[in-house]
Amino acid sequence: MTAFRIIPTVKLFNLAKEARYDGYGSNSVYITVRTKGSHELVEIYRDIKSVFNNGKDMTWNQLFNFMDKQLTESLVVFE
Repeated sequence: MTAFRIIPTVKLFNLAKEARYDGYGSNSVYITVRTKGSHELVEIYRDIKSVFNNGKDMTWNQLFNFMDKQLTESLVVFE
């Protein structure tokens, strides 16, 4: 079982959704690190690709499809 904080995870999902619908879906995931929140998004992405994609980089389409499937099947617990 893998646990992620929900707010940054949803932000990453929204980034993937925007990139997909803006025509950047076939590009590799690239997150610009300018703020503390961006560092958290990068860490979540690294965890996702290492655990669920054997450490291989993902495209925005792959990330969106994976997160869309996983978020709809996930249990969210608020602390």
